[in-house]
Amino acid sequence: MMRYYLLALGCVVLIKAVVGSQGDFCNLECPEFDSVRSTSDYEVRRYSDTKWVSTKVSSMNYGIASMRGFWKLFAYIGGENEAGVKIEMTQPVLIKIPEETSWWLWKEYTVSFMLPREHWDSPPTPTNTDVYIDHMPETTAYVKSYGGWANGWNTNSNRQEVEQKLTEAGETFEDSFYYSAAYNAPFEMTNRHNEVWVMSSNGRK
Repeated sequence: MMRYYLLALGCVVLIKAVVGSQGDFCNLECPEFDSVRSTSDYEVRRYSDTKWVSTKVSSMNYGIASMRGFWKLFAYIGGENEAGVKIEMTQPVLIKIPEETSWWLWKEYTVSFMLPREHWDSPPTPTNTDVYIDHMPETTAYVKSYGGWANGWNTNSNRQEVEQKLTEAGETFEDSFYYSAAYNAPFEMTNRHNEVWVMSSNGRK
């Protein structure tokens, strides 16, 4: 199962190149943002409002949750929607991670793909009741980028580093959840790009 997950993610990342001005870490359609300022520890980005397709996954493990969520969303963009249309893959695979646990180490992760802009006005309705269309309003995020492969340990570690710096700077931020953003296929060995998003206090709920 993991092998097929890696192959699927690799294929969709290589489907097409994005036309337009986006970060050089994007080679598919990505959320648009303005870079407000940067420090040595994080970048402040103001994101425009976006439409996403999402699913919630309860798991004790970040990797398992991301894989299970990915497959549900991949089925949706592959045609498991009421219109039966195939939808282009986008970047990043975004995972909302709650700071609190519901039972021991169990967490309810939310895995999301951004919908291509051509579908924002009338998104195809999912046929899987676990999958839903979500709206992220304009928001500000404190973003830390890092290489390698994202996992539960390094996402949390990078999140803690950002939150510590924000606290020292007197900034306010959302402390009940954060996001992991992954941009690469797992088999890509070089120039990997991952991010942690800590949301401003008026960020997405």
